[in-house]
Order: sequence, then C-alpha cells, then structure tokens
Amino acid sequence: MKHTLQHIRIFAHTHDDLPAFHAGYLVLTFLVAAMFNMGTFAILVIAHMSLDIVKYREVHGLPWRGVIEGTVRESLMDLTIFFVGIVFAVYLHHSVAGIATLSGFMRAELTVVRALGTIIPKVTILHHILYIMAHIQQYLNSIHPQIRKGWSQLEKVCLVSFAISLLLLALAPSILALDAPQLGQIILEEMMPSLT
Repeated sequence: MKHTLQHIRIFAHTHDDLPAFHAGYLVLTFLVAAMFNMGTFAILVIAHMSLDIVKYREVHGLPWRGVIEGTVRESLMDLTIFFVGIVFAVYLHHSVAGIATLSGFMRAELTVVRALGTIIPKVTILHHILYIMAHIQQYLNSIHPQIRKGWSQLEKVCLVSFAISLLLLALAPSILALDAPQLGQIILEEMMPSLT
C-alpha cells in the first residue's frame, strides 16, 4: 500500500510534464464538450460569473460598480464564445427549412460545420472553467489586470463579436424564414441542459 501511495504522489508531482496526461485531458475535455448541449455550458458560464461576483465583492471588497466591471471583464470571453456557439447551433439546426431540403452529402457537411461551431466554444469554456477550478485560490486572490482601465484590443474584439452574435440571433427569423415560435423552440432545445 505504501508503494502504491508513493507512485500516486510521484504522479501528482510530475503529471504536468507527461505528454500522455495532456493528450488524455484534451480528449476527455473534447468528449465531455461533445456530450452536452449549449445549455449545460450556459450553467458553467453563470457559475463562473457568480464566482466573479463573490470574488470581487467578498474577497476584494469592491463596490458594486467594480464588481460588475470585474465580472464583465472576467466573463466576456466565455460569454462571447458561448453566443457564437449559439449562433452556429441556431443557424445550422437540422430543422431549418433550407438545411432540410439539401442533399444528404451537403447536410452531412453542414452537420460537421455545426459540430465544430458548437464543440469548439464548449471545449474552450470547459477548459477555462477547469483551469479556474484547478487554481481557485490564485484566481480568487487576483484582480483582472484591466480593471479601471480602457478596453483592451481583445476585449473590443469580444464586444464586437458579442454584438454581432446578438444581432444575428435577433435577425434569425427573417434570415432563416422562421417564425418566432420555431426560433424559440430551437433556442429552447439548445438551452435546456441535457446530453446531446
């Protein structure tokens, strides 16, 4: 038993240096992201934002204006990536009339594009959340470097992408020739946390 515990202890100290560990981690992250729909990742984003509220209000004692700024800055990338994934999920949904009339080969190609358009955001969000959980104390003790400063270039790109995603979702009924109940049904299907 002592020998086994020693091996576990050695692995715990050296696992970051093992390429096989990183490969296994990426494969498991990809599989988990593929298994769950976008609604599950919405819960992760909300949990991250809730953690940011606690971080800035309770740990750092910032006023509510600072809490909101910190939460937005910390979660902006996840929110943007999430809404880009929702756009892919809605526009390339199998029930959209234009996709339903395509040939089987074209439909298969669009299914692959849809999968990539939703899995990449889910993997990114999951990886970010797992990183935060692995370094929770360091995360809670640090303040976002851009607090009380102007928007960085990356944040500006995220804000523009977020706005474009919201605009595309608002215009989806006219672009996809859907009525509001159909669009609502697609979004509800994507946002209800479940296995895909």
